[in-house]
Amino acid sequence: MMNPSSANGRTGKRWTEIEGRLRGVLGEFVTFSTKRPGHAVDLTRRALQDGHDLIISVGGDGTHCEVVNGFFEGNLPINPAAAMAIFPHGTGSDLARGMGVRKFNDALAMLSARVISKIDIGRVTLTLPHGGTSVRYFLNVADFGIGGAVAERVNGQTKRFGPFVTFLWAVLRTLVTFKNPMVSIQIDGELFETRTINVIVANGQYYGGGIHVARDARMDDGQFEVYVLGDIRLLTALRYLHTFYLGTYLRYPHLVRRFTGTRVTAQSDERVLLNLDGEQPGQLPAAIELLPAALPFVMPRSH
Repeated sequence: MMNPSSANGRTGKRWTEIEGRLRGVLGEFVTFSTKRPGHAVDLTRRALQDGHDLIISVGGDGTHCEVVNGFFEGNLPINPAAAMAIFPHGTGSDLARGMGVRKFNDALAMLSARVISKIDIGRVTLTLPHGGTSVRYFLNVADFGIGGAVAERVNGQTKRFGPFVTFLWAVLRTLVTFKNPMVSIQIDGELFETRTINVIVANGQYYGGGIHVARDARMDDGQFEVYVLGDIRLLTALRYLHTFYLGTYLRYPHLVRRFTGTRVTAQSDERVLLNLDGEQPGQLPAAIELLPAALPFVMPRSH
């Protein structure tokens, strides 16, 4: 499942080379090329319904998110035995970073070994921009607050400067005008209301082009890492921004509260946008639930 527009169009330009390297480790395969946003969802469903039992997502985190959504029809998997794999070639590639897949050859080695494990995924019932609800799935990280606003900005600008500059510039521009919303949150039954800059629900470790947001997250431990950031203003955010990239921000309890859980619900009287693996599909109110061991997934041997 190849997204030619990923990595600011470089995937399509390099596809002949990438395809040749993939055939060297996989043998023959069928290529589906996406033509529009959301197309990978439809193509993945069609491929699974036609009997394909291994879907490899070639692109960035947004492409991987579309592909995992194609594994499900409503609340049910199309083929519970079918497996997913990734070949990271996108702007952020944070899912791959958390798996330890950092180079071209790392991805080829992972696909060659084809070690399949069942991983947890997230399911989100969210509110659409113009009303109504939708169910979406994610692999890596969901967040709401400034994270959703940043995702909206990133997806509306060029990504030609690479993941770090693209996401950092979007964060800085958004920080200048962002107003922290008051949000009512429930985590596994614990209910509280807080003014927050962002709430992060992590299945994987990295997001936002290399932010090490959840050092303790694992994709097979049956729980989310949940971080509720405080009412952080511009100057404080700038002062501590580097700690989020380093993954050390949890040392500062005045910035963040840490929880673990399997279900997070949130609502607000204000417009609060969601980010799911780099995509911005909707807003609060939303319910985020963990589906344990829900997806057969090709993982690195050492993970």
